[in-house]
Parts: sequence; structure tokens; C-alpha cells
Amino acid sequence: MAANFFLPDDIMCNIIARLPAKPLLRFRCVSRYWNRILREPNFMKLRSRKTIILPNSKGFVMIDHHQYQNSSIFRRCYPIDARGRRAMIGNNNGIVLFAILDILVLYNPFTGSAELLPDPPSRYYRDAYGFGHGTATPDDVKIVRFKQLDNTYDVYSFKESSWSSWRSSKYNFIKFEHDTGHFVNGFLYWVASGRSVLIAVNLEDITLLEICLPFDRKRCYLSPLGTENGCLCLLHPIGDMVFDMWVMTPTPQEEWSKIHSFKLALNEVYTYPVSILDGKRILVWNPNIKKLILYDTSKDSYETFDNIPITNSLNLRNLRVVEFVESLASPSHISSFEE
Repeated sequence: MAANFFLPDDIMCNIIARLPAKPLLRFRCVSRYWNRILREPNFMKLRSRKTIILPNSKGFVMIDHHQYQNSSIFRRCYPIDARGRRAMIGNNNGIVLFAILDILVLYNPFTGSAELLPDPPSRYYRDAYGFGHGTATPDDVKIVRFKQLDNTYDVYSFKESSWSSWRSSKYNFIKFEHDTGHFVNGFLYWVASGRSVLIAVNLEDITLLEICLPFDRKRCYLSPLGTENGCLCLLHPIGDMVFDMWVMTPTPQEEWSKIHSFKLALNEVYTYPVSILDGKRILVWNPNIKKLILYDTSKDSYETFDNIPITNSLNLRNLRVVEFVESLASPSHISSFEE
């Protein structure tokens, strides 16, 4: 007679936590007991892994880039049936905000749950969005929408569940390099188009300010902003596929420091940086082979994602890749704030 085999829950959870997202979600269907275990906050803290999400013509593509293999790439259809320009705006505690034209959707890529948000006050053909919260008020999440080439901007407060409109006399006909702002340390940041400055929004009081870049752009294309060790980060092209990496420390003086210089040694004619990820890693697009490449600048190593379909009409200037930590939180927890 075979002996009964018992594996303690903590050991089992430690094993299952290493699974990629797709088979892990299937594991929740084994029993009610395991469905409850896998929904507990402590289990998600045990995973605590980052995932890349990017839009495609047919839906979202998600990459577990810490253990890249075929099974760690999975796809989800868009949670709403709508056509138009798609934009990844940002994330908050594992909940991603994206837009299809003026339709705003909160979405949990891990669970697939979604929540539609109230429409902005008016439609505008050239919108720029940002998503974040103040450092002193992390429970008051906000969406900021600029009407580019105009002097007005709208703010949606999840705490108030309403939109408000603001006007700036200083910034008339504002235009950004990218349509989505980058959130870090209580501020949203955009690179001003054709200028060597950032436009920042303080999410505590919705004030605007300018921050000078640490270099003269000279009309060069800048990749989207990123975060490195909790600081705002950007790349400055200085030569033939050679880049400087700069970070801005969160001090009243807004000091810039160059932390790294590197060459994209990919043996290809040209590649475009499309996203800065934490850990001095960047996601680049190779137009010759039409593939995305994850490049680790500190190790001078890279991985090519062979089975991610990217359309030929990819707009690099507006492609936004969001890196998030998986969560079981419901989008309704943000969209229906309770005192």
C-alpha cells in the first residue's frame, strides 16, 4: 500500500508562485480551496514579479521577461469592442489604464477584469494622457488629459468621481513628444516637442512647471521617459547608436546625473529605443527584422522576442509599453473610491 504523500501549503505555494501567469490562472480552477489560496495577498507578494504589457492590433501582449520562454508570453483580447487609436497610459498597483480614442478603461491584465470610466468633458483629436497620484495622497488617483495645441487640460479624480477643467495662461498651444506622460514620485512628465524641457504636473495641486533637460536636444528624437531606482530616467543619443542614460533625483533642485553610457551592440543597421525599463534595461524595435528586443545595457546582453506579432504600421513615437507588478486587485477598487 502506497504511503500518503503530503506537501505543506507553504511549499506548494512557493512552487506554484514560480509559474508564468497563464498556467497559474488555470491552476485556480483546480478547486475552491486553491482558488482561495491563489487570491490571497500573501501569495501575490510571494510572486512579486514584473510583466510587460503592450498593445497590438488584436489585443494585449504580455511578457514575463524575467524567464522569457514561449509559455511566458500570452495574449488577451481587448475587454471592449471598439476601434481607433489605442494608448497605454500607465498603471497603479497592477491596474492598467488604457484608452481607445476617448474611451478610458481600467484593466487588470492578470485577472482580465475591466471597468469603463466616465467620458472626458469633450472630444479632442490630439489628446495626451497621464495617470498617477500625489506623494501625500496615494489614495487620490488622478487622470490628466491635455488638449495639445490648446491651453486647457482636464483632470479626473477617482476620489471625487468627476472631471474638472483647468486652463493655463503660460502654456498656449502646448505639444508633447509623446502622447502619454510618465508618472514618478507624485509628478507626471512629458517631453515638450521641439524643446529641451520637460512639462511636469504636480498631482497634489495640479500645478504645471518646466524642467530643463541636462542637454540640448538639437532636434533629436528622445525615447519615452522611464524610471530607474525610483527616479525619472531618459536616454540621450550622442552618436551612432551610442546613448547616455540620465536620472533626475527627486530633490527641490531637480538635479540630473549621468549614470551610464552604452552602445546598442546588436549588429544591426538601426534600432529604435521604445521603452526604458528598470534595471538599466531598454526595449528596442528593429525595423529590419520587425522584432522587439530586450537589451540589458549593464550586461551588454539582449533577448529577441521572436513570437510577438507587431504590425508594420507600428507608430514608434506613440508606442507605450507598461511594466507592472501582477495583482489581484479589482479595477472597481480604484474607480469607486470609498471614504
